[in-house]
Amino acid sequence: MNRAEAARASELAAEGIAKLEARRFEEAAEAFLSARRLDPASPELAFNLGLARLRDGRARDARAAFEEALALGGEDADLLCNLGLALFETGKEADAERAYLRALELEPGHPEAANDLGVLLFGRGLYDRARELFASAATKRRDYYDAWFNLRDACAELGLEAERSAAQAELDRLGGRA
Repeated sequence: MNRAEAARASELAAEGIAKLEARRFEEAAEAFLSARRLDPASPELAFNLGLARLRDGRARDARAAFEEALALGGEDADLLCNLGLALFETGKEADAERAYLRALELEPGHPEAANDLGVLLFGRGLYDRARELFASAATKRRDYYDAWFNLRDACAELGLEAERSAAQAELDRLGGRA
């Protein structure tokens, strides 16, 4: 790739990120696809394409993009966590669990991986372990609404009223969307 192509790929990537932040997911994906045509070896571009596809509800396409980012050498906790989410949304629960666990290996306490693994375990009725993961995520990132929401529900399932009330208080502090 020459300098002009690299500059154009960078411009397209920035455009894609801006559109992703504006919740214009299809346009973001198009920008990332155009950038990838210029720089097909970029794990970051594959990752960003995966994010756009995942947020657009296209979990299968997101999975393919995240797997490509991994193949290009982009293994990190954020990538694995998002891959796990795409796998979970396509019914690949065991594969999702492995992705979340690997994310937590690479970055112990990764809040999104802990929360997402907790959701998976909660769905299996493993409320104690899910509660631990939700608490870890909420402690690591105090403004993580979903983790507090999930922690509240896990505590309710376990009959832990004081913890459930404390989690509800955090939800109220964060804006009371529940």
